[in-house]
Amino acid sequence: MKGTTQAFLVTIIGILGAVIFLGLTVYPFQYGFVESSILAGLIVLFSLFQFVLDEADI
Repeated sequence: MKGTTQAFLVTIIGILGAVIFLGLTVYPFQYGFVESSILAGLIVLFSLFQFVLDEADI
């Protein structure tokens, strides 16, 4: 598979995954688009923070 084709497929899959994650995260709460985006962003930031703490040698 060529590099540009692979990059395109990875981008499409990433965007679809983000949309599905957003929908599954906020659908039960019936928030608007802005509130949904903020909630999903906070969940992602919290997950990244937890990952960094787990990987850190403290």
